[in-house]
Amino acid sequence: MKTLIIYTSTHSGNTEKVAKAIAEELSADLVRASELKNYDVKEYDLIGLGSGIYMGKHHISILDIAGKLKNVENKRFFIFSTSGIKELSFNNFNKDLKEVILKRSVRLIDSFNCRGYSNYGLTKLFGGINKNRPNEQDLEKAKEFAKTLKPKPLTLCLTLDGDRILLGMKKRGFGEGRWNGFGGKLELGETLIEGAKREMLEESGLHAEGLEEIGSIEFDFLDNNKFLNVHFFNVLKYSGEPIETEEMKPEWFNVNDIPFDKMWPDDQLWIPLYLEKKKFLGKILFRNVNEIISDDIKII
Repeated sequence: MKTLIIYTSTHSGNTEKVAKAIAEELSADLVRASELKNYDVKEYDLIGLGSGIYMGKHHISILDIAGKLKNVENKRFFIFSTSGIKELSFNNFNKDLKEVILKRSVRLIDSFNCRGYSNYGLTKLFGGINKNRPNEQDLEKAKEFAKTLKPKPLTLCLTLDGDRILLGMKKRGFGEGRWNGFGGKLELGETLIEGAKREMLEESGLHAEGLEEIGSIEFDFLDNNKFLNVHFFNVLKYSGEPIETEEMKPEWFNVNDIPFDKMWPDDQLWIPLYLEKKKFLGKILFRNVNEIISDDIKII
């Protein structure tokens, strides 16, 4: 996931601190609005826009840039701000920026706000408000917010045995009714390898004794806003026999008879690479669970 964060921070540098905290967590490109040279964001998957709140709205430079960015269709956006007072229903800080963004056929994923030091107007008379804000706790909250913007890591294992490939019919949940590899989400504290082995055992009854990561693909879904980063593994060695579980019904298929018509549409793009022992990285955007809007898969 490639991320760009554009921000304006004027008087006290409040918003810059927050922008840097979010950028660090997301490994994002960070640029001041006044220094932005290229309005084309085609290469980015996620764009963040932020500033302090001035007279109840984001800085004019951020509002202006939000309307000028190019190649934004279907992109993920988030907004952030610092403010002297708390945002409430009657002082919706994000209203104007949201209106500009949502006119652009983009997706506004979430927003973040925290207090910031202010000595504007009458607050000057008593030395300002929110001294030393944002503080370390605020910045930690900004980082936690940033984590929610990342794709959720999942695993998927495929097993070859001669000219056979092991697939499972998903019996419930996301992907029900499709043939697939074996995998799923990580449990707390698990590594990708640990999670892949556990899911393989739980879903197929096989003990994966040797795994090789062969690729990863970021899957983005327009309709339900799921954002997944699936890590694919080749099972190099296993023990046991496939058994039907509550989750999956395993079956061996000849590699020339893979049931692509009953699988995820993207499987036709990367499984041939797997069979050719090629490693890959990619991004795929779905409109719904059946229609691919765009795909970009590269051999590495």
